[in-house]
Amino acid sequence: MEVYALVGPSGTGKSHRAAFVAGEHGVDVIIDDGLIIKGSNILGGVSAKSRSTMLGAVRTALFTDADHAGKAIELLKALQPAKVLILGTSAEMVRKIANRLELPEPMRTITIEDIATEKDIKVARYMRNTYGKHIIPAPTAEVRKSFSGFLLDPVHVLLRLKNRPKPKKAVEKTLVRPTYFRLGKISIADNVIDMLIKKTVRESGVPVKVGKALVKQGEGGVRINLTVQVKFGNNIHRLLRQVQELLKNRIEYLTGLQLITIDIIVSKVDIGE
Repeated sequence: MEVYALVGPSGTGKSHRAAFVAGEHGVDVIIDDGLIIKGSNILGGVSAKSRSTMLGAVRTALFTDADHAGKAIELLKALQPAKVLILGTSAEMVRKIANRLELPEPMRTITIEDIATEKDIKVARYMRNTYGKHIIPAPTAEVRKSFSGFLLDPVHVLLRLKNRPKPKKAVEKTLVRPTYFRLGKISIADNVIDMLIKKTVRESGVPVKVGKALVKQGEGGVRINLTVQVKFGNNIHRLLRQVQELLKNRIEYLTGLQLITIDIIVSKVDIGE
């Protein structure tokens, strides 16, 4: 197995460029801030950006928790990647992560200055220090599974590495504001979600009348149990599927919450006159 290191101070754009560096060197797996990422999928780990304190984030990024490290080791052994890219604020940090995960020492170290211009780094630092924005090199739909209730923004970038030609296609990444920044975690009352459900269905024009909505929020996201009334003659299965998709897209977009399940019970079928 070949291990590569991508190093640079916090907030200089490493995660922003990680996927492109991986592609340039034929890397199979990226290890970034406690996560194991392959392609556009987060396969395992715990994100440092989900921690409530900066100290907790650093410990998570270093895989200091035995359970966190153990699961990552098992996953990497199962994946058997030929090449791994580890991100860190220094070469020493990358070595510590490699050691914790029972990986070889990096055979090559790439610095942020190798792949980003001085202007790029300056802009990245400004966004981090001013707005608390962190990049996770995975699509928003994938990231939301671990960041339910966080402020997330999808970003499509056509990024050019320093002194390299532009890539042929844009890559989706995710901006997240961690809880240790003042704009991080958001809290939404159950009754607000209930009102949003009813408003969304009512304004959509779908011929369904929403009754009682039971909302359960947990660490992984939200579960909704919903009762509805429909009119006789409609394709009930198609209508309920439409309502599920409508609510999932609307609520996740507006709140940042991850919807785990939307269970719908038809309490009444109105046969009319």
